[in-house]
Amino acid sequence: MAERGRLEPASDAAPARWLASALEKPWGRGGSANYAAAVIPRGFAAYARLFHPAWLAGEERDITWAEAAAHAGTRAHARMQWHAITRAGNDGGGPGGLVPPEAGRMPERMLKVLVGHLERHTGTPDSCCFAVWDGWGFPELAALRGRGAHVRLHDRGYFLMQGDIRAALDRVSPLYPQHASIWWPEDRAWCVATEVDMMWTYVGGSESCIEEILADPRLEAWPASPDDRADADGDDVNGFRSRC
Repeated sequence: MAERGRLEPASDAAPARWLASALEKPWGRGGSANYAAAVIPRGFAAYARLFHPAWLAGEERDITWAEAAAHAGTRAHARMQWHAITRAGNDGGGPGGLVPPEAGRMPERMLKVLVGHLERHTGTPDSCCFAVWDGWGFPELAALRGRGAHVRLHDRGYFLMQGDIRAALDRVSPLYPQHASIWWPEDRAWCVATEVDMMWTYVGGSESCIEEILADPRLEAWPASPDDRADADGDDVNGFRSRC
């Protein structure tokens, strides 16, 4: 597909209404656990969890979660949590100059790789929807109030935008590399969700789509399920619990 893109405000919230019923209410199962189904809709054949890279200050480079776990002597796995694999505690840091991944934002280089995969797995790459969290404090978002569609998904509100699949690379603000939080094509062949408080992104899609993503060495991706725990105490392997 030729380079196009450009997010435009949607005039109708109807294309996003399926998310309200497809997403589980956060913390809705009771107790102290939250699940991936509150972030990524059910109904897809397969899922992946893509980990945003951390930073190794001593070597001035990105570092994968698997590398960080090896650095700290813990085990990388599909349900790992940053504070658990680094033994970092609530400050999110870690030993040896590990700088934690950014929450709520997939790095642009990863996003470009992901778009390259996803555009081959939809019949409607020219027609996609993008939900942008309304809590980002950018003047560009303030200007959207009252101009376009707005949707409420349980505990968060989103401005609904539209464009072709390349619009996923469009920044919400030209001054900050922030992109849409949830996006999907008109045919709903897949869905991408980056919860604003999480250091990873979920993707749901066909088995072939997810297999392609999992096989790409440019992405640190692990198989996922809507029933995976997504809260701070969800790492059942490394046995390090949050003190929140």
